[in-house]
Amino acid sequence: MEKTERNAILVHIIDKENKELREEYLEEFRLLVETLSYEIVAETTYSLREPRYSTFLGTGKIEEIKKLVELTEAKIVFIDNTLTFLQLRNLSREIRVPVIDRPHLILMIFSMRARTTEAKLQVELSQLKMRLPEIVHEEVDMDQQTGSEIGLKGPGERRTELKRRYIAKRIQILEKKLEEIKKHRFEMRKRRTKSNIPIISIVGYTNAGKSTLLNALTKSEAYVEDKLFATLDSLSRLGEIKQNISAIFVDTIGFIRDLPPQLIYAFRSTLEEILDSWIIIHLIDITDPLFREKMEIVLKTLKELGVEDIPIITVFNKIDKSDIESLDYLQSIYKDAIFISAKEGLGIDKLKEKIVSMLKELIVKVKIILPYKDVHLLDEIYSSANVLSRKDTEESIILYVEGYYSNLAKFKKYFVPQKTP
Repeated sequence: MEKTERNAILVHIIDKENKELREEYLEEFRLLVETLSYEIVAETTYSLREPRYSTFLGTGKIEEIKKLVELTEAKIVFIDNTLTFLQLRNLSREIRVPVIDRPHLILMIFSMRARTTEAKLQVELSQLKMRLPEIVHEEVDMDQQTGSEIGLKGPGERRTELKRRYIAKRIQILEKKLEEIKKHRFEMRKRRTKSNIPIISIVGYTNAGKSTLLNALTKSEAYVEDKLFATLDSLSRLGEIKQNISAIFVDTIGFIRDLPPQLIYAFRSTLEEILDSWIIIHLIDITDPLFREKMEIVLKTLKELGVEDIPIITVFNKIDKSDIESLDYLQSIYKDAIFISAKEGLGIDKLKEKIVSMLKELIVKVKIILPYKDVHLLDEIYSSANVLSRKDTEESIILYVEGYYSNLAKFKKYFVPQKTP
């Protein structure tokens, strides 16, 4: 493949909300494009007041990009914003090369990164859901009368209608397959909860070093690459925190700003594994100038998932790449945070100590007296905690259980206070 076939032009957007175009945002957009192995040959900015309905960009900017395409022999144009399908189609026609917006760029990366069956199904589902509205803007010559096509009957139906029906049917099939996978994962999660082994999720902005930390905590060899969205699948590994104390560590998909809603929906079942966590490790790249904004994006996403009562450990990663002065300053501000280098193994023992101390606070031993009229709750108690002993009396079932308090809180009215020596 000739180098020119991978030449790309970037269009950065300055809008009302983002009047300053920070270099860090430019660099993130460049990294997204470079992840697809494109060679960036030109960049331009556009001050957006009101987007043009049909082309998003103004005529002057379109002409400028056309000239850049001719000059650089670029084969594709990426715009760091969300456009309608009508705008993308019209721009591609005007400029005479494919024009891709931010959501489609991220989807292209997801498609390239998908390795497991589930990830591939999730990506295809997102592609089809993003494709469905596009049919409204299909070219006129595609909207002609036709006979039976792609296995669907009905002479006289329009091709666009057939395509719409085909995509809708395929979406149903994919959603059914993903629902089956979700049920299987739910059963696995139930077994994890029943085993009473602590579950600790590692979350963070993409490329924060989550997989590297998973390897450091569990002495495993999970796939690691210094690129955005190196993996799309949650990965679980058992690791020893302290002698006789182990935990299941879960590496989750990385977060990013302006993640397309279709992708959030598609990967929601994967992200929902976080809800089973005893503890969440929020991993932050200390060398990233935008780490504060990215921290907010991660916390906002967790809130949207319904994560409220799960304790969070804030962990700053890559301290081996930070200078002492900056490190001292951040340690003085984030006093409860842990500072590590997952790659070099620095601070991992401190992180483990923090996890152990938090687990001691989270695990409780309680006595439960369950009346027979509520015996239907017995299976749920067994699945929520480790039952240490059981005694069946004439009036009730007496259980001594050990488990995570938030799992047992729903049975609080059956708790019996323990006598202290």
